[in-house]
Amino acid sequence: MVKAIDQALTLVPVIKPKAVNPVTQRRNRLLKAIRKQQAALEQFKLGEKTDRVWFWSNEDGKIYLHIKYGKVILELAKGKYAIQCNTLDDVAKNLGLVESLIHKGELDHVLTLVSRDIRARFGKQN
Repeated sequence: MVKAIDQALTLVPVIKPKAVNPVTQRRNRLLKAIRKQQAALEQFKLGEKTDRVWFWSNEDGKIYLHIKYGKVILELAKGKYAIQCNTLDDVAKNLGLVESLIHKGELDHVLTLVSRDIRARFGKQN
């Protein structure tokens, strides 16, 4: 019986860690927020009421997208806080692109800095 399990499944000698890596925790928190925004975008496209969306349009019809960690807007490049989009489909595409960058760890440095600032406001140290 044990041999059948070993052949049917890919078994590895790994045990779940008791503590989650803080970098992984921040990534997961941001990924969860990105997925919420993707769902809100779909509701918005259907004409349903949406709250706390990260995208907006100006009087010229251009659409902009912030990426937030908690309530803090992330600085994606020096002095740049928003992504310019032409359509709502561009918003969806850019949210997907940001999601892939998070998986690759491209935003880890920014998340670490923002997390440190947030914790400092509460009097905690990293």
